[in-house]
Amino acid sequence: MSSKEKVRVKIPRYDIPAIKLEYVLLDADVLLPHEEIVTERLNDIVRNIREHNALDMPLIVAPIPGSSKYLIVDGHHRWAALIKLGCRKIPSVIVNYFDPRIKVFTWYPAFSGEPELLLSRLSGLNVKTCGLSIDSVNDEDLRNKAFLLFDRSSRCVSIEGDVEVQRRVLRILDELAVKDLISLAWYGLLSDASEDLRRNEIDCVLVRRAFSKSEIMEYVRSGGVYPPKTTRHLLPFTPIKEYIKLEVLCT
Repeated sequence: MSSKEKVRVKIPRYDIPAIKLEYVLLDADVLLPHEEIVTERLNDIVRNIREHNALDMPLIVAPIPGSSKYLIVDGHHRWAALIKLGCRKIPSVIVNYFDPRIKVFTWYPAFSGEPELLLSRLSGLNVKTCGLSIDSVNDEDLRNKAFLLFDRSSRCVSIEGDVEVQRRVLRILDELAVKDLISLAWYGLLSDASEDLRRNEIDCVLVRRAFSKSEIMEYVRSGGVYPPKTTRHLLPFTPIKEYIKLEVLCT
């Protein structure tokens, strides 16, 4: 993969039905994001909404226990785009977040480029080698670790820490990608990343533990916002596109 390519995302394929969903209009202020907004993605959504003079589909949200707020499960950039356009009414499908049919996973960042480009920038962090294999790593191995880094030589490097350490590592990856020093990719399945690592299509994979639904709810309720692409939610449905006119949302 050339360092000149844009960030690549490898999304798992699922057979999920597309259905029309009933939505309600919620005030923008009662919706809480659980991930940071990516400016480039936000600008793309704003352009799309302006082009159609409409939002293409509602958000998926869930009540936050013990509060009057709602967690944005899916649709962070649509929410931010509507606010940027001066809209206060957000079309939202309300779901039970703890429905077992709603799954939460994570994304695995990976890159082509020298591992030391990242590791050399982690001064002040607790970084050490480990003897784990990418194909056998489990949640217990990932406790209290921001990431485990695996490279093509089968080396394992542990980057100890919490969400803030993850945020620092991801910002470094973004900076390296912007400078064309690495080519960044995101994987929805660790098995796909592991296979591409063996095939020399990438040079490094960073593995982390997926947060539980309870952890996500508590983190957001306490005012926390995760780095982009921390969570990957799998819903039992896909909303059918139905363009909701801005005149309904921005009055």
